[in-house]
Amino acid sequence: MASIKDAFEETLQDEHALAMYIIFAIPLFLCTKFIIESDKTGYFLITALFTSILLMGFMLKCTSNVRSNTNVVLPSFNIFPLLWDGLRGIIVLAPLIIIAYTLEFFIAGFLSNLITNPTTLQIFITITSGLCNSIIYTGYILFARHFKASDVYDFKTISTYCVDILIAVIFMSIKMFFVNLIILAPVLYFIWIFFGLPHPIATFYYCVVIVFNLAIMGHYLAQVDYEVIGEEY
Repeated sequence: MASIKDAFEETLQDEHALAMYIIFAIPLFLCTKFIIESDKTGYFLITALFTSILLMGFMLKCTSNVRSNTNVVLPSFNIFPLLWDGLRGIIVLAPLIIIAYTLEFFIAGFLSNLITNPTTLQIFITITSGLCNSIIYTGYILFARHFKASDVYDFKTISTYCVDILIAVIFMSIKMFFVNLIILAPVLYFIWIFFGLPHPIATFYYCVVIVFNLAIMGHYLAQVDYEVIGEEY
């Protein structure tokens, strides 16, 4: 089974790992600052777009590095390849996301007309949502292998492995909850004691943790790829 412990440790072992998390958290912090201050100007939109593309490229590169068995997990500080990879990832995965959520919408509507019991309906809608989201995760994993758009739309591979990947993602979510509890609670406690909450220092720390989470998830999904799909694809 994929190890969150390995993902946690190895994403911290790279040279200058902490510096990278801090630097890549800066644009995310600016986005958060704009949201808190209700600034919906062009600066917010530009910063949000830049941050989304950058962090998408960051996570994809983490997955690619681990899957390729390189001796590093994190990408370099050169943001231009990350922006290119992130932009390609968003463009390539966007239609798959639209397909998955459109499918979820129509299935949910069909189930609403078919099932009258609210509890049973909610269970089936939750299962449907999970399966549709697993399509997106599978597409992400396939793209991160070779950065080829055609890999994302190999629906035979997606249909074969999406359920196994869904189970792996559920376990990842549970593990990530406890990881975040461990790394957030002690630091936020000290920030609360000395500065109070909410505070810009706490907000920036949240952003650093989010970037760290993306690295862990990228690493974990590479492990899932290796264990679930392996070399068959």
